[in-house]
Amino acid sequence: MEFYDVVIVGGGPAGFNAAKTVRGLYPEKELLLINDREDLQIPCSIPYVIGGKVPLEKNVYPLEKVREFGKLLIDRVTAVEPSSGTIFTPKKRIRYEKLILSTGWLPRRLNVPGCDLKGIYYIDTTTQGVRRIKEEVERAEKITLIGAGFISLGFADQISQNFKGKDIFVIEASNHIASGVFSEETEREIEEKLRKQGVKVLKNQKVEGFKGKERVEEVITKEGSIKTDLVLTFIGFIPNTKLAVDGGIKVDNRGFIEVDHFLRTSADNVLAAGNCISHLCSIDGKKIPGMLASVSARDGRIAAINLLGPQVKDRGIVPSGITEVGGEFFGFSGYTKGEFKGNKVISTDAYPGSFPGCNPLTVKLFFNDKGELVGGEFKGKSRSVWALVEVVNRLIEERKRAVEIASLLNSAFPPTTPPPLLQPLQEVALKALRS
Repeated sequence: MEFYDVVIVGGGPAGFNAAKTVRGLYPEKELLLINDREDLQIPCSIPYVIGGKVPLEKNVYPLEKVREFGKLLIDRVTAVEPSSGTIFTPKKRIRYEKLILSTGWLPRRLNVPGCDLKGIYYIDTTTQGVRRIKEEVERAEKITLIGAGFISLGFADQISQNFKGKDIFVIEASNHIASGVFSEETEREIEEKLRKQGVKVLKNQKVEGFKGKERVEEVITKEGSIKTDLVLTFIGFIPNTKLAVDGGIKVDNRGFIEVDHFLRTSADNVLAAGNCISHLCSIDGKKIPGMLASVSARDGRIAAINLLGPQVKDRGIVPSGITEVGGEFFGFSGYTKGEFKGNKVISTDAYPGSFPGCNPLTVKLFFNDKGELVGGEFKGKSRSVWALVEVVNRLIEERKRAVEIASLLNSAFPPTTPPPLLQPLQEVALKALRS
């Protein structure tokens, strides 16, 4: 029987970063990472692979680099036994001192008549699977995307921009796109951009089934049917926690592994990280999905740091994200709906306005009745959107008020930042103070 000081199950961003951090902090530890597949694609970039902007062979997930940190075993873990500190695979029994579970997610699947027909696909992160979807997209004339979350919008945007003349439908069961994280104003703008690219967005329509002989030919909804050659289904994800459940590790009522503030599970010497664990919102303490690569990467570092005992607390996460539609980036931080009051400013991402490549940059901030920042929305054509999301995430975590944001100091440099006389965060905060 093999023995390792640290075993990590799952090689996604959480597992990868956990392995890298363990090697950096505890170089004396014998480390093993187990993953069931090796030939993987970077999930966030798959829409750009489908659209032809990123070559398939250049989007390979760097799992083999784990061998620089420890041993990599490509195998399927069939059971975890925390009481004896043992991992089981079809051919091996492996003992561990410490275990990190980073088993990730599984795509949520439709269970309706015809769901087993050929031509219906879910997100697939294997190189072979992405190649197959890309080939299907290239051949199809009528494409239906089910679900209007971030990944679906990314596919719709890239397909409509790079494959002209195809009929593209997006079917969403709710009345919101982008998982409802944006304000109504921004939702309408994103939807309108998609429509201008020929994408037909159908909201409040639940898929009730599929029709076809061997391959899908129609999508059936409450409102009628849509002729189609190809269906791409993106209706969310579920945590991949069967190993934890079978091993007696506590999960919550949504199926996520329960962890404490140090990412320790209910089992001794077992931590968990990434898409398989329960996350808390740092704004109000409510449980929220944390299924993003950036969150998982952070979790992996926290779990590894706390491997030998509590050192750093998980402070929770600020829900945030970025999508691209029609050549513009749309980002959000925190909460942008409900009773929160929003104020908007339009600045630029460089200065002066005559500077080559200077583009408008829109910022909207949302405050609660205490004057604390709880959310933000950002739109622009540059990486400034990413920077604003990151800055506002920190300001929300620190519960900054409008008066404090108005007094912030920012660096300024003509090619890369908003103008010092129209810094958008400060200007929006001043608006909030006046309103």
